[in-house]
Amino acid sequence: MRSNLKKLNNNQIKAVVDLDQKDLQKYLDKAEGILGQDVEVKGFRKGKAPKDLLKKHIGQEGARSLALEIAVEQSLSEVIKNNSLDVLNTSNLSVEKNDSVQLRYSVVLDLFPEVNLVDLAGIKIKRKDAGVVEEKEINDALGAIRNARAKFVDRAEDEAAENGDRVEVDFEVKKDGQAIEGGISKNHPLIIGGRNFIPGFEDQLVGMKKGESRSFSLVAPVDYFHKDIAGKRLNFEVKMNDIKKVITPEINDDFAKTVGRFSDLNELKKSVKEGLAQEKILKENQKLRLEILDSIIQRSKIEVPENLLDNQLDIMVSDFDQTLHEKGMELGLYLAKIGKTQEELKNDWKKDAERQVKISLVLRQVAKDLHIEASQEEIEEAAGKLIQSAMLREGAEQAEIDPLKIKEKVAAGIVNEKTLEYIESRCAV
Repeated sequence: MRSNLKKLNNNQIKAVVDLDQKDLQKYLDKAEGILGQDVEVKGFRKGKAPKDLLKKHIGQEGARSLALEIAVEQSLSEVIKNNSLDVLNTSNLSVEKNDSVQLRYSVVLDLFPEVNLVDLAGIKIKRKDAGVVEEKEINDALGAIRNARAKFVDRAEDEAAENGDRVEVDFEVKKDGQAIEGGISKNHPLIIGGRNFIPGFEDQLVGMKKGESRSFSLVAPVDYFHKDIAGKRLNFEVKMNDIKKVITPEINDDFAKTVGRFSDLNELKKSVKEGLAQEKILKENQKLRLEILDSIIQRSKIEVPENLLDNQLDIMVSDFDQTLHEKGMELGLYLAKIGKTQEELKNDWKKDAERQVKISLVLRQVAKDLHIEASQEEIEEAAGKLIQSAMLREGAEQAEIDPLKIKEKVAAGIVNEKTLEYIESRCAV
């Protein structure tokens, strides 16, 4: 085997590989051996017939096709290893010659960029106090639990809506005689007093009876988040469709017992406090790690290739599209609403995408320098839990689950966590 490497730019190399007849025969033998394992010849066990007989049953075209795949995969792997190339991706594979005596192919290798890391010993980020929970936070959490266990009771036909009631309304909002964006809704549920609408809207619902319609006008606050209507007079048409009184349980020892295995309210409060403390510690730790990584990025020399940046932007758009789908929206409609193209959206996100790529490169370089790896036992244990969870998920079929991809994702996650733990141990004070 012979190979020639030509540098295209700082992060790309074109490799041209030549394999002679001796090389090709080796790969052809491998291909025939693989295909022969499933061949049945009368008088012999599957795959156990003499080589000459197996060849007759395999088919030369299939063997040559598989041999080509094996030849390219294994020879390219050897070229990469022999030249100590840090390959990110391969593209533009071109078979330039392929016969019984020679195979020549070329391929473009995208390389990971060089990352010159700052000495981690010189970075010190102060760890902030976390986990302190105020009494108000506990009470707010208990209130949220109580509200989740609320019961809704129909009000009598002649009863009017009161503050705190759950109602369903049809509404239409117009500005200058035209319906505003998102200003029409049917059977819209809300709690009067929840303050989730333009100030004054929910106050107008108080006193309305089921089936009643009402018209009124309000002026949106000048600092309203929806800039198109901020400070503008809006006209509302509302119809009351349903009114329910909200009955919430009293927060006491009996309530605590309905929430879980708590003997009294104090035990529930203790559990809530511990949960809130853990959540605060987790958030503060995530913030600390990002501060450390940002400091490393600022003091290190990291080149971000266009292909890596473009790939990250594609991932971000895909994730955003998925989020919109979960909310019943379409990316195209969203872009039309904000008056931007997908390329303009990517341009807005470019700075954040570059930061995310740099963080990934820093973590990868630290893991590489320290030989941080995930053990087979760690991968099997974590992947097993994920696979089991996926199989138990409603509607999931075994054919939809790819164990290899799950293990690859799990392994990457374990290595990342180990690397972050190391960086935190060196840089947090």
